[in-house]
Amino acid sequence: MDYPTSLLRKRLTSNELALCMSTTLARTADTPMIAAAAGFDAIYIDLEHSATSLETTSTLCSAALLSGITPLVRVPSHDYQYMTRALDTGAMGIIVPHVNDVKTVVGIVDACKFPPMGHRSIVGTHPSTRYLPMSPAQLVEYLNRETFICVMVETPEAVDLADAFAAVPGVDMVLVGPYDLSAELGILGQFRDPKFSKAMSVVAAACKRHNKVMGVAGIKDEALLAEYAALGVRFFSAGNDAGFLSEAAKAQATKMRSIAVP
Repeated sequence: MDYPTSLLRKRLTSNELALCMSTTLARTADTPMIAAAAGFDAIYIDLEHSATSLETTSTLCSAALLSGITPLVRVPSHDYQYMTRALDTGAMGIIVPHVNDVKTVVGIVDACKFPPMGHRSIVGTHPSTRYLPMSPAQLVEYLNRETFICVMVETPEAVDLADAFAAVPGVDMVLVGPYDLSAELGILGQFRDPKFSKAMSVVAAACKRHNKVMGVAGIKDEALLAEYAALGVRFFSAGNDAGFLSEAAKAQATKMRSIAVP
């Protein structure tokens, strides 16, 4: 049987832009379906900045899989149980924030990959395998290939270690968290500041050197994103459900307030 490759991995292996939406409010299967209909390739459930439970996370991941997009989970800490339980309940990859040393990166891979790549506990077929019939060997091979591991760079210390992060086997992507990084640099939100531009260049060079994906989250300036794409960025986290709802609601209310009342 030919087991499917995720849409996210297809985009990235083809050197195309991968577009991701994140969620902080979503509690039902509708949101991943909306993300797919809107044209996103992936959705990540943010457990760092939300009250979302693991049970709800599993529902959202399953809905994403059935909608044809790739479910990722941003875990709230480096505790391996958050990572493995997210993966065991439907996520096709994890995003790990606040990574500041190589030992942590090695531990992330070790927790999320099955032997011989790591020490993740063997599981049976589950949402991320679409419950397809698989032997244990087939399941391990498939998930070791498909599980997408992303570490976040959010501090100057992490920027300095970006090359070492990208060099770790099993890491797929280094994702810059621009707001935390710019805050740590003392230039919160000033993404054209030379200090931030230098940091982006350092991470881009590291990813290129080790053939890893570079991503950036939360920036909406299209001209700046075009510059990042030229730099080598291939993964954009384009916003979250709360932001999209707020922006659309404000735009609609503003438009309707302009209606003249005779």
